[in-house]
Amino acid sequence: MGLLIIKNNVPKPSPETLTIPEFRALWSRDNHKHKTAAVEDISYVYHMMDWQSPYRAYPPEERGAVIIKDIIVTRPRWKEDALVKAAMVKYDEMQMTLSLRFLQSIQEAMEEMIKYFNNVNFDPDKKTDDGKRVPVSKITDVMASVTKAATVLRTIKELTDRVKAEQDTVENIRGGGSAGLFED
Repeated sequence: MGLLIIKNNVPKPSPETLTIPEFRALWSRDNHKHKTAAVEDISYVYHMMDWQSPYRAYPPEERGAVIIKDIIVTRPRWKEDALVKAAMVKYDEMQMTLSLRFLQSIQEAMEEMIKYFNNVNFDPDKKTDDGKRVPVSKITDVMASVTKAATVLRTIKELTDRVKAEQDTVENIRGGGSAGLFED
């Protein structure tokens, strides 16, 4: 969903953005001429919620802080407020399809798998800070997981491509087009 349009290197809301009450509220509360704060707020919402945002590469618990550091440049103590949170909920509702929900569920499972691999331990003498032994991972289990990872990644790539095509179709219909005979 294109919330902002870049024209002469200046981001502005797309015409449809300001027809959505949650985004209109962000825009309306910024009384400055150039609406810099509103553009930052809308950009934050996009990068936090859009499944294709480049910031989705960051783990969920780090993403917001990185976006704030990179995008919210005019307000050093900025935090999400009720209007931003409402816009985030609305954005998520508007982009959500069954296949995107499925893809996001798989991505959450992948985050858990990453945590698993980050905590693999082959050292039988390794202990936690409080002196407890860290469970030792079985090499055969880890290798079996690694072997299956390529297939999992390929499947996720295929699903991502399908979701992208579906989202493009939804965007075209929202933009005034119509679904073709064989489009969902």
